Amino acid sequence: MDGARLADLPKGLCFYPDSRPGIARRRCGRGFSYMMPDGTTLARGPERTRVEALGIPPAYENVWISPRENGHLQATGFDARTRKQYRYHTLWSEARAAEKFGTLAAFGHALPRIRRGVTRDLAEGPGEMGFALAAAVLLIDRLAMRVGNAAYTEANGSYGALTLRRRQMRLCDQGLRLSYTAKGGKKVRRLLTDRKLLKVLDQARDLPGAELITWLDDAGAPHALASDQLNAYLSDLGQGDFTAKTFRTWSGSLAAFEAAEAGGETIKALSTAAAKRLNNTPTVARNSYIHPKVIALAEEGLPEITPVKLRGLTVAETRLLALLEG
Repeated sequence: MDGARLADLPKGLCFYPDSRPGIARRRCGRGFSYMMPDGTTLARGPERTRVEALGIPPAYENVWISPRENGHLQATGFDARTRKQYRYHTLWSEARAAEKFGTLAAFGHALPRIRRGVTRDLAEGPGEMGFALAAAVLLIDRLAMRVGNAAYTEANGSYGALTLRRRQMRLCDQGLRLSYTAKGGKKVRRLLTDRKLLKVLDQARDLPGAELITWLDDAGAPHALASDQLNAYLSDLGQGDFTAKTFRTWSGSLAAFEAAEAGGETIKALSTAAAKRLNNTPTVARNSYIHPKVIALAEEGLPEITPVKLRGLTVAETRLLALLEG
């Protein structure tokens, strides 16, 4: 294990990946038996209780379970769609969450600068890479979309900002109708009426290529954007380590915060609001996209907030930023 990983480990945990020997799960009648790395069967007792408490779904195949109670990774397995799933130690998950959410206030301060950069680059006009990057960020900013990548779209049939197809957007009397399948097979149907977004997407639709957002090289050939290009663009505009997922975390936290200000008094209510904004499940929203300080509002109530004075943010965003910095 490299030194960087050692430094990242919370106190009390050891780094134990699934490339090392682990406990195997085997179907036994209506339940399961567990085989230790040395080939013996795991008997009833505290260790068996720990393993079963991990809550690994019965449908998972090729399950690997850490033999160490303090291993940073506790279990892996493959779901019905052969996607690898992970169960991490609670301390590891909490440490990663603190690291991820720790940059959200900085992102809030950088957001006006990012939005100004997007407006500037949209002036380059369709066909330029700068226009394509700015159009993708505008789509993510206004619709809280995932960034998307070609490999995931090909494997799962789900789409993000960079992989949307022209055929998934249709002009209607009210504006543009967007229809696509999001991650997890969720069907998304949205009517877009935002004038700035409508203008940009209408310009993007006139370019060649299968994807909605493309750029043209010197020979006039269309090219799709890659997620690493978009994330590098965001980091450059924001002058920080920001990605498309940071945008979604901001959007999810904002939706939950607005729900709290509107009277939402339970974690379920806040998670549901964030899930609706992000087009995912309340559980995923709660665990991955809502800042802990926002979640705490469900138990502690709203404190007195003095909005941050920063042009380029909505009123709700200035109040959220004040909460994050409080």
